[in-house]
Amino acid sequence: MARLQSFRAQVDLAKSRLLGETRRQMLVQAAREAHAEASAINTRALGHPVESVTIVDGRRGAPVESVKAGGVVVHLFAVHQAAIEFTAETLSRLSPWDTGLYENSHLLLVNGEEVEWGVTVGVDDVATFVNLLPYARRLEQGWSDQAPDGVYEVASEIVRARFGNIVNVRFGYRHFVGREAGKHRPTEAGKQRASSYPFIELSPKGTRSRR
Repeated sequence: MARLQSFRAQVDLAKSRLLGETRRQMLVQAAREAHAEASAINTRALGHPVESVTIVDGRRGAPVESVKAGGVVVHLFAVHQAAIEFTAETLSRLSPWDTGLYENSHLLLVNGEEVEWGVTVGVDDVATFVNLLPYARRLEQGWSDQAPDGVYEVASEIVRARFGNIVNVRFGYRHFVGREAGKHRPTEAGKQRASSYPFIELSPKGTRSRR
């Protein structure tokens, strides 16, 4: 895969000796060219465009033409789209294949809401993969000979090794209300443990995870 353009592409002519309107016009042109170049790089790398947002002098979504002579234009690209697609492929590859049920039961949540596979994410979106089958936790403990080291934790390490420079990759267990599995103590702690499932969370560098 071609190298993705950085999540944050900043255009700044602060060191330029140009002044006034000439400097501002050059900044506008440089910002347009930077966005076009980054968009082309990301499209070649992924095979399709990714979402982007432009911040002009601290104003999100403002037109590039509104930049001040001494201002700064920042382009944000949802390059974690590539990590999301790669994670889906990795989970599928690592899944036990006896019946195909587990492999076909991985869910994708964006900002906590279940979405269809292949959805295009925004620059600030947080994506979470989870499998809510009753034996998903046991698989992480080497329950299957086809996945002796587990699935989600191994997948998170593979994704982190490839995309850790541009994406926050987090593995853990999360509580899902009403999804208790197996025998458990009739206490709140028992219910929480019985309804905790392995997940992988992906978010752009510079954003906080959603719990």
